[in-house]
Amino acid sequence: MQKGLLTILALTLLAGTTLLNNSQSMESTSFLEDKLMKEYQVWQQEHGKRYSSFENTHRFGIFKQNYAYVQEHQKRFEAGLETYELGMNVFADISSEEFEAKYLNFKPSDKQQPDQVFRAQGIQIPESVDLRNDGVVGPVQNQGSCGSCWAFSAVGALETAVRQSGAKDVELSEQELVDCVRGDYESDGCNGGFMFESFDYATKNGIALKSEYPYVAVAQECQAKKTKTRFQFNGYVEVESLNSKAYLEAASQHALSVGVNAKGINFQLYRKGIFSSVCDGKIESLNHAILNVGYASDYYLLKNSWGLSWGEAGFIRFARIADKTGQCGVHQDVTYPIYKKSSAAIQ
Repeated sequence: MQKGLLTILALTLLAGTTLLNNSQSMESTSFLEDKLMKEYQVWQQEHGKRYSSFENTHRFGIFKQNYAYVQEHQKRFEAGLETYELGMNVFADISSEEFEAKYLNFKPSDKQQPDQVFRAQGIQIPESVDLRNDGVVGPVQNQGSCGSCWAFSAVGALETAVRQSGAKDVELSEQELVDCVRGDYESDGCNGGFMFESFDYATKNGIALKSEYPYVAVAQECQAKKTKTRFQFNGYVEVESLNSKAYLEAASQHALSVGVNAKGINFQLYRKGIFSSVCDGKIESLNHAILNVGYASDYYLLKNSWGLSWGEAGFIRFARIADKTGQCGVHQDVTYPIYKKSSAAIQ
């Protein structure tokens, strides 16, 4: 009898302990949920995100998943297992699938007809280059929800070419490329396009100042004829693909329009550090256009078009790796425009 009472007492205590633990666990989960909701609300205010009640619940769910992923990645970074950090940036409430569909619209083309091909010449180059220090890199821009990365990459290269000739503060029009590189071209405004077609267009037609043809993030009818100042170019150069020496020699002198594979949550939520994520570097995997503006012994310096809140104030450092395709295919599709001072702005 006494043994039975002891057994009942033990089971009662065990049940009570289990209930207490479950209660504490539920309270802990509720506390974390509330804490994360507050962080989400602060994040929404910071990035100007407003949704209906139903959509907000959906977005918060994705935010939580991305938050958990970022925290796990941070643990690996602190353990020395990663070379870069992630963060809850402006893209923190969208899935990687949504991100790819909305922002990664660039595709490489085999129809390039460059005026020149840049091949490695074995020239001596500096150990590191940062064109920003020369004042020839335009400010970081934000393409918004328009799939116009190709136009921003091209304009970045065009601006640097003009600035290197002495016109330091020139900013050119991405919107003109979005609107006007169509018809006889295969580029399609906010649905993606090609940097080499942008350079061809700027050679045949010139390109306006951003102040005369501002960016609106939607494709519209071409209004180039309404602009007064036109910067005329002289063709473009294709850098020999799959050749890191040619890439570096070109990067020591020019801003390079390049295609990369930006697929995946790591690129989407990149915050800082040397990006070394494993990714497919095949030519057919390239899906985003970006601008190379420098290099160091262990990275390439790339300027993006997703605003200042992404990455290192709009830039990303790409690991320099031994693979001939380069990190995420950066050596595959590389071009830059030709600008001569004699072809200065026509007014």
